[in-house]
Order: sequence, then C-alpha cells, then structure tokens
Amino acid sequence: MFRPLVTLPPSGQIVTFSVFHYPPKNRFWALSQMGLAPRQLRSVPGLTFAKLMGSGRGNFGLMPDWGRYALLGVWDTDAAADAFFASGLMDTFRRRAAEVWSVKMLPLRTHGQWDGVQPFAPHALAPPPGLPVAVLTRASIRPGALVDFWRHVPQASQNLYRSDALLYSVGVGEKPLVQQATVSFWRDAGALEGFAYRQSGHKEIVRRTRERKWYSEELFARFVPVATEGTCGGKDLLAAYGPAGRGAVRPERAG
Repeated sequence: MFRPLVTLPPSGQIVTFSVFHYPPKNRFWALSQMGLAPRQLRSVPGLTFAKLMGSGRGNFGLMPDWGRYALLGVWDTDAAADAFFASGLMDTFRRRAAEVWSVKMLPLRTHGQWDGVQPFAPHALAPPPGLPVAVLTRASIRPGALVDFWRHVPQASQNLYRSDALLYSVGVGEKPLVQQATVSFWRDAGALEGFAYRQSGHKEIVRRTRERKWYSEELFARFVPVATEGTCGGKDLLAAYGPAGRGAVRPERAG
C-alpha cells in the first residue's frame, strides 16, 4: 500500500516508477520479461504509456545489472494506478523480487519526446515547499556518437554523486548502449537547481550534448513525488518526507 506524502489533487495524470531487485535464482525470469511483459502491459486499463527497462551496474555503467529492473507507468487516473498495483500481474513481479520500491509522481514540466510521443501531461500545480523532486532524462544515442557519449559517462556520474542533495539515482534503458535514461531524486527543488546551474561539470556535459549532437531523440521531465511503497536497499528512499497530510498539492495561481 502506498504511503502518501501529500494530499493528491482530485484528478489528472499519475506517473509511477518502480525499481525491482531480483535474487540470482529469478534473474533469468526477470530478463525474459523484457520481451514478454510489454504485451501484457498494453492491455492494462488506464495505462497510457509504459516502459520496462534494464539497468547498468552501479549507476550508469556499460555492464548490465542482471538483478535490477525498472518499470515506468503513466496512468490517466490515480485509481487506475492503484488497481494495477493490486493486480495479479504486479503481484507476479513482486513475489519474484527480493525487494521492490515504487513511487507515485505528478509531472510538473516536460519537453521532448519518447519514441515519437510526449507521454507526460504536466499539472498546473504549486507543490508544498520542502518536498523532494524527481527528474527523468531519456535519450536515443546516434550510432556515430556512441563512443564519444560513453567516454564521457564516468565524468557525468561522478559529478552527480558528488552532490549531497542527491537522494537516489539509477541509470536505466530499453536497449543497451543506445537508449538510455536516468531517473534521479533530489532533496528539494532548490538543491536540484543548485546542481544543474552551478555545478560546472554538469554544465559542461550539457554543452557537449548540444555541440556534438549525441542524441537523435531526447526527453526531460520533472516530477513531484506524492506517495511511496516498499523499499530499496532496505529503506524507503523518501522516508524523511511526510507524514500523510503534511501538505496538499494545489492548483497553481495564474500569473
């Protein structure tokens, strides 16, 4: 059952992100779901966009982590998300995993495309101060840019992990090497802005991305987490936030 961080608005899109850790005995099964689960997910009521993704070893490495997978879901209502998390399909994933952590999020800002579509519909919201923020960046890397891109990944990862404002980050993707995404959770919006605009190493990577045209497609989205379920590394990564009823996500005033 999800633990709410704030009171949700009465309607609008909900995004869920789940991280699954599988024991060695179930890792072949988990890998097989990369081909099988997308067909099942297409028939889930209220699910408008879904991606089951593998992850890199550590955070964003070339070598895959065969025991860690992630599921991103975009739902037309909060009730549809809750129905899926109580369903037999989700229970199948949950029972085979050693650990699952899930978070519900509201999209706040987004630009770009994912497989030719914009999956997120931002809410016109003013989240309560002091809440964490989540960021998703996703890109398809041009074949001719693969070597240059992966040569600079270690520098980008080191810059990310030097920030004490980072709560958690994971590198995931649909296809090894060429379709990559990073999902990161930050202490609050101010901490994220400080990293993005004042950390010179991060700004350098952004500059190189534009100058060298690494990507054939890219997407950026920012979210406010509103509820969590389960654990990752033995803990709820957003346990410091809440309790339920601490604040409400309110419609943002025009102007």
